[in-house]
Amino acid sequence: MLPALLGGLFVWMVLRRRQSPAPGIDSVLPMTLELGGLRLTLLQRHAPAASNAWCRNALMADAHCIAEQRELRAKGALLSAVDLQAWHGKLPAFLAGERTELHLCADGDCVGLYLQRPLRDDMTAVTVVLLDPQIFAAAERQADECRTRNSALFLVTHGQLTRFGEELEQAMRGFPVYLGHTARQTA
Repeated sequence: MLPALLGGLFVWMVLRRRQSPAPGIDSVLPMTLELGGLRLTLLQRHAPAASNAWCRNALMADAHCIAEQRELRAKGALLSAVDLQAWHGKLPAFLAGERTELHLCADGDCVGLYLQRPLRDDMTAVTVVLLDPQIFAAAERQADECRTRNSALFLVTHGQLTRFGEELEQAMRGFPVYLGHTARQTA
C-alpha cells in the first residue's frame, strides 16, 4: 500500500512540475548585472504561477550603487522581464549612435537607469535612481525631490555598455518573457 501511495505521489509531482509556468527555464541562481558602480541582481519571479502575464513577468531584484561618494540601495524592487527585453532590443541602436538616450524603469519607479550620450567620444553618462520599496511609499517615489536625493551619476565606456548588454542577454535567457494570459507555458 505504501509503495503504491509513494509512487502515485511521485507521478503527481512530476506531472505538476510539467504544468508549471515554465519548467526548467528560469534561472535557479540569482543573476547579477553590473554597469559601472551599479550592481543589479535578479533574484526570482515575483509570482511565477500568476494567471496573467504581467504578474508572471515581474522579477524580484536587489539593486546597489556606489557613485559620487554615495551608496544607494533598493531591495525587493520589481523589474519587468518585458522591459528588460525591450531595453536589450534598444541597446544596440544606442551603442551604434542611433539613439542618444535610453531609459529603464522598474515597476513603481524603485529602480531607474538613464543612459545619455554623447558626453565624450567613448563615454556615456549613467544616472541611477534607487528607491527602496520597503522605505519609501509609492507617493514618495514619484516626487522629484525624493528621486533627486536618491540618484547618482557616473560615466561608463562603450566596452562597459557592451558587457552590460551581454549580461542583459544572459538574464533574458535566465528569465524569459511569458506571453498570454494562461498560467501554463510550454518550454
